[in-house]
Amino acid sequence: MKKILVVVGGGTKHISAFVEAGRDLDVELVCASFAKLEYTTTGSKVVVSIDGHDIREFAVVYLRLVGKRFEDAALLVKYARENGVRLVDRTYEMDGLIRIPIPKSIETKMLFDAGLPIPKTYFGRMKMIAEVAPDLLGFPFVIKGTTGKQGHAVWSPQTKDELDKLVDEFTPLEKAAKVRFIAQEFIAASQRNRVFVIGNRAIAGITRPTRWRRRFLAKVDGEYPEGTREALNPIPAIDAEIAVKSAQALGVDIGGADIITEDKTGKKYVLEVNSAPRWASLEKDTGLEVEKEIVKYLASLV
Repeated sequence: MKKILVVVGGGTKHISAFVEAGRDLDVELVCASFAKLEYTTTGSKVVVSIDGHDIREFAVVYLRLVGKRFEDAALLVKYARENGVRLVDRTYEMDGLIRIPIPKSIETKMLFDAGLPIPKTYFGRMKMIAEVAPDLLGFPFVIKGTTGKQGHAVWSPQTKDELDKLVDEFTPLEKAAKVRFIAQEFIAASQRNRVFVIGNRAIAGITRPTRWRRRFLAKVDGEYPEGTREALNPIPAIDAEIAVKSAQALGVDIGGADIITEDKTGKKYVLEVNSAPRWASLEKDTGLEVEKEIVKYLASLV
């Protein structure tokens, strides 16, 4: 039986739990860092290997964390595709989309094209956002960096002065660092649900308070009501459906979909699907052993 490979960018601290899960489940699993990736030209062929293993030895390769290892990932993905090795996530098997996480500008368009509910969105340079977004979206609205980490690189100007300051701050970055931004309508949702998907199944979820909830919540006895931090037990059926469909639309086999519900209308929106989600909070709230669930899924593909 061919083996399963779990590969990450950075140190092996990110994969030690997978080693233990593979051992407990009696699955032949190899864990390695992109730092161990190499290739050799021998005769008429190039052999790409990692930590001494030819990638062709594996039935399945799960790229858990790529980080900034885009060059290494591209080499591994191309070689795996040429040799019929199953890649997780399936996004890596799509032509032209081997970079994960997918930039938010592209991700949002893909979700919209798939008919999923997203906040109204505008993509353009910061000066264009300043010209278009106030009329299109109204104040406040949300600005996101297209390649920022989940939960970071997010701002929400409430006035033209606040927007102008962001334009002044970020315009030089657009030129120097080639960063891009999207603007989205502000949704008055007081909770944000993260639904974890593995292999087209919503297996667990948690809920957390949203960042700007105090803008629209009324005080009770002089205090803002506390947000909820707990497991979704059970996961709302509509959230599970949206999460799975969102992951499918992006070719994500293992990921966390962030979904909000507008307080007044009950309308659902998917914000993003994180293909390399953190799951410490999910494990703490739900008791789920995520690495074991992932290894079970990878083994089912062999």
